[in-house]
Amino acid sequence: MPTAVITGASGGAGRVVTRYFLEQGWDVQAHCHSDAGVEQLRQFLPAELQHRLSISIGDLGQPGIAEQCIADAPAPVQAVVHLVGGIKAGTGLEETSPETLEEMWRINVQTTFMVLRAALPVLRQTGGAIVTVAAKAALHPEMRKSAYAAAKAAVIALTQAAAEEGRPYGVRANVVVPSILRTPANLEWAREGEERQWVSVEEFAAAIFALCSDEGRAVSGAIIPMYGGIPA
Repeated sequence: MPTAVITGASGGAGRVVTRYFLEQGWDVQAHCHSDAGVEQLRQFLPAELQHRLSISIGDLGQPGIAEQCIADAPAPVQAVVHLVGGIKAGTGLEETSPETLEEMWRINVQTTFMVLRAALPVLRQTGGAIVTVAAKAALHPEMRKSAYAAAKAAVIALTQAAAEEGRPYGVRANVVVPSILRTPANLEWAREGEERQWVSVEEFAAAIFALCSDEGRAVSGAIIPMYGGIPA
């Protein structure tokens, strides 16, 4: 069976993506930030799928963690899906602290860099796929999201660089750009039915899987918007 390495696997989107790959018959190396995240993931997944689940834990921003995660995954690794990220917003550019920019860079960009750096040598052996996640604000900047938008724009640039460097080896890399995902955390602040315009996590998972499967073999270097009912 092919293996997908999925980072951020215990998050609201990560759990659904992990389940989707397992349901399609793939093995999954699920990377979580903490033991608590591992427990959340195991409680979410049906017991009959967990025999094809492997777990790793650690801070992907730290040296060596991404390499170890991918090295521990059952061979052959055919896909690396990087879902780790975070948002801190709500202030104008002139009010945003350097610490906020640093935090957005560490969570979104540094982890992406570490994962891509570790993934490319392994995926060159299998001609596999990379999928990362950016944000609509990176393509259509919004007020009070400057640090977040800048970090996610860097994620796009890193992913496209990986696509070019992997191309001679049959490695493809694409970035999915959702507006707002209908995760439990996001639903907590939805107002007046606005969540109906958001992207379902199941649709998000299906798009990621398609990019990692044989059906997506011709697609690389793409920026793929998933805005649901929200205008571009």
